[in-house]
Amino acid sequence: MFILAGLPRSGITVLSALLNQNPKIYVTTTSAFVEILWRCYSVWDEEKRVENFNTDKLKKAKVPFLKGMTDSYFSQLTDKPIVIDKCRQWMNIANIEMYIKVYGERPKILCPVRSVDEIVISFAELYIKNKTSWWSWDGIDNWLSGNQFYDSYYQMKEALNSEYKDCFHLFEYDDLVNDTQNTMDNIYKFLEVDGYNHTLNVEVAEIESDWGLDGLHKIRKKISKKVSNTLIPSDLHTTFNEMNFWRVT
Repeated sequence: MFILAGLPRSGITVLSALLNQNPKIYVTTTSAFVEILWRCYSVWDEEKRVENFNTDKLKKAKVPFLKGMTDSYFSQLTDKPIVIDKCRQWMNIANIEMYIKVYGERPKILCPVRSVDEIVISFAELYIKNKTSWWSWDGIDNWLSGNQFYDSYYQMKEALNSEYKDCFHLFEYDDLVNDTQNTMDNIYKFLEVDGYNHTLNVEVAEIESDWGLDGLHKIRKKISKKVSNTLIPSDLHTTFNEMNFWRVT
């Protein structure tokens, strides 16, 4: 099992569609698996339940049970040999450490990134299209808050400044759309699996929730970068450019 995380509006859905072209790979829709795994993982350590798990056999059963649960979970979704679980919460250091303890190896996390100003523009156009009443440039901190953007951004930043930096394969959204096959070849090299020749004509393998924003997971039928006419106020443009920390050498 590999991981697909990264920043929102940075090509995660496009990459999923590309990877799902490979007959050996199954990429989930936005997944709840990390939450399921965390709850089962944590229950062994809850103080009020400790007596229930205090026997030697149950202590030893924790990791085998979680591995077996993993196999059972994904066998209900696919019979392909390689699974990529898509969820940005995997960038949380606590979840990375859980992965290591359960599976006995460091995770391989695919992490697309994109200029923050372009991410904001992409969100803004979605809000405008959906006629979201609370959208405005003045309220930008509100509509980027929580899991919408900031949670993923700061979790990624913390993880990339930690001892787990080597778990991540970062690649730019522009490279994915402008140099697609080479970008995919580098992804396969990072995952250490056989490569695949992809077509630029893509479609999502499974429809998933749009979380109240129509078009959130919609992709163009042929990979390309949309030219936007939306302009960010100049003061915010400077602020967002300074947030692209992964480009600082």
